[in-house]
Amino acid sequence: MNTNKYEIIPLEKLPGKKYFKWFNTYDIPNYSALVEMDITKFYHYIKEKGYPFYYSMIYLVNEALNEIKEFRYRMVNGEIALFEHIDPSFTIMTDRHLYDNVNDVKIRSGFAKYLEDANRIVSVIKTGKNLDDECFDDCVDQFYFTCVPWISVKMMTHPMDKNPSIYVPRVAWDKIVFNGDKVTVNLNIVVHHAFVDGYPCAMAFLKVQEYLNKPEEILK
Repeated sequence: MNTNKYEIIPLEKLPGKKYFKWFNTYDIPNYSALVEMDITKFYHYIKEKGYPFYYSMIYLVNEALNEIKEFRYRMVNGEIALFEHIDPSFTIMTDRHLYDNVNDVKIRSGFAKYLEDANRIVSVIKTGKNLDDECFDDCVDQFYFTCVPWISVKMMTHPMDKNPSIYVPRVAWDKIVFNGDKVTVNLNIVVHHAFVDGYPCAMAFLKVQEYLNKPEEILK
């Protein structure tokens, strides 16, 4: 269920209406990019503060993507909607070594409250008791996050479905790599070309890097 405020945008007022019409005819309208990100300052900052890497990275990337307007477009009841703010949905490895989804952690109350909520909700999800439930989720006002921290990857694909969630950007990263004084991860973002062209996609990666370079201003 959609919980965030949004504005309905008539197609004629959408800046990229030509591409919206065009790419919505494609069988595979999504594309992805994978970029090496310098997380050196971010990594040392969260280690100094004792913050968990996964939750901190989700928070920072989520806030960076919200700065890019095109990443907040979705389809709601067949209409183009521009959301005021997007919250994360992210995977968690359960005690049964299977992933499950966390959908109820909000960002807008600030980093401290976000960490508190994440720890509380994840403690239940990690038991794996929800794995026997059917998967029903009609939320589109999210970014989908996951990671594969065991290996370094050079490309990544994601399962997509032809429902409104196909417009939801997917975000993933891989194993942390230490190379001398530099710390990096490969960041993968998947978007729907009807809303996110190459320029806003590139701006998203640059905004994430900008935030990674000033974690003390973002994680507060």
